Amino acid sequence: MNSNLEKKIGIFSGSFDPPHKGHVHISKIFLKKLKLDQVIWSVSKKNPLIKKKYYFNYNKRINLSKKITKKIKKISVTKTDRKYSYQLINFLKKKYKKSKLFFLVGSDNLQKFHQWKNFKSILKSSTLVVISRPGYDAKVKKSFFYKKYKNKLIKNYKNLNNNAEKSWFFIKDKGVKISSSKIKIALYSK
Repeated sequence: MNSNLEKKIGIFSGSFDPPHKGHVHISKIFLKKLKLDQVIWSVSKKNPLIKKKYYFNYNKRINLSKKITKKIKKISVTKTDRKYSYQLINFLKKKYKKSKLFFLVGSDNLQKFHQWKNFKSILKSSTLVVISRPGYDAKVKKSFFYKKYKNKLIKNYKNLNNNAEKSWFFIKDKGVKISSSKIKIALYSK
């Protein structure tokens, strides 16, 4: 890719406790559908909205994430964690000045997205991309975020261009029937 051209970078932030094939599956969909040059997995130290202990410590989650993505050149795992997502995006926006940023989340996140610290900043500095998660899509249309921002929903991939900031996009996917929660339940029961 010509270095003078703007790159398209997806930011996929989460606890990845543990990372699994579902994370890889949706990362590949983001890469393909959005024609991204790169997806950055930002492994979170602590989710400010969730008061729970993690099964794996931070370094173990980083190492497991690197291991599961090592064969996919366009996915990189970073320790570039910030307490809040808007801080992470602002940091990466400075680092990748010529790049267009896409903030990637599962549909389960839309229910509380309006409670995220400075969530409007996320919408101003990146394009929010939401992907289906089994069991959550019906709840999306009932969320505060959807009701308030449905007029900003981009309905066509072709419209995901340089003018897409302050907008959001929804990707339908059947998903993979796996979750970190189910994995942890199986691990705890051993």
